[in-house]
Amino acid sequence: MIKKKYDHINDFLEDGSFKNWCLQNNGTDINFWEFWIANNPEKGALVNKAKDLVLGVSFDAKLVSKEKVAFEWNKLEAKIQSNKKIKKRKVRFLPRFAAASALLIISLSIYFAVGKTKVTHKTNYGEILNIKLLDGSDVTLNSNSTLSYYKDESRKVWLSGEAFFQVDKKVATQAKFWVLTDDLSVEVYGTSFNVNTKKKKTAVFLEEGSIWLKLKNGADKKMIPGNYIAYSAKKDEILEDKNIFNPIIKTSWKDGSLLFENLSLEKAMEKIEESYGFSIVFKEDKTKNILITGAVPITNIDICIKAIEKSVDVTIIKKDNSLIISEK
Repeated sequence: MIKKKYDHINDFLEDGSFKNWCLQNNGTDINFWEFWIANNPEKGALVNKAKDLVLGVSFDAKLVSKEKVAFEWNKLEAKIQSNKKIKKRKVRFLPRFAAASALLIISLSIYFAVGKTKVTHKTNYGEILNIKLLDGSDVTLNSNSTLSYYKDESRKVWLSGEAFFQVDKKVATQAKFWVLTDDLSVEVYGTSFNVNTKKKKTAVFLEEGSIWLKLKNGADKKMIPGNYIAYSAKKDEILEDKNIFNPIIKTSWKDGSLLFENLSLEKAMEKIEESYGFSIVFKEDKTKNILITGAVPITNIDICIKAIEKSVDVTIIKKDNSLIISEK
């Protein structure tokens, strides 16, 4: 059920039975861990820290209540688990606090010379928006992103930022679906994939099906499930080409969280910067290399900051448009 030795916080976080004990989901696991904790009192502090990360972070009620944190994190855990089991998801909206603030700009009165109507969906920092296209495809648009298409041609879209696509396959017509960015275009019939155009490159992760990438330099790349390719037209170079064995790492954001797996704090904070727009300042260089594992919410900056502080034992101060990180 569990390892014999638990010396690091990741040992607990990676154990399903420990999560069941934290969430009080399984009688057998609850009894086992109660017995284990009673017989390993020297691990009490480590257990409590790991439990905090599973349930949410306990902090001053003036900021966010413990009940609110537990509620949101339990909901987050449930979404992540269900996403692993259900490949084809139903149309749904994110938690009210994220969806309610999403900014939708629809340009219905802009006509071009050819008489087409352009539709544009845009999100601000910290916002995530679910979109149902006219062809039946679903798109989840990440924060600080823009998706555009012509009203009568929704199977060709232009993306700036990040989005997850669940493309509806047109069996009768075999109509293609296109995603166009500054670096490349994605050609697909029906599949699930993630596209990110931030950091002056386009990164594509294929969750299900198969797609073709048409790079700006004229080259073609075929992708199969699990492939992750990042390409920069400016550098005319494929920056990454690898397989991802835990797909939720690349797609968990669409359920309101970021999942880190032995990622340096510097790289993790780059993700926070993308989601919220804050500049990241490290007071000590050595804190950049601290490894972080776990999930943090991306629709509530206060809970996000507290979760990271608790996980890697640092202090994060929000000042103006910056997040200042220092040792405790």
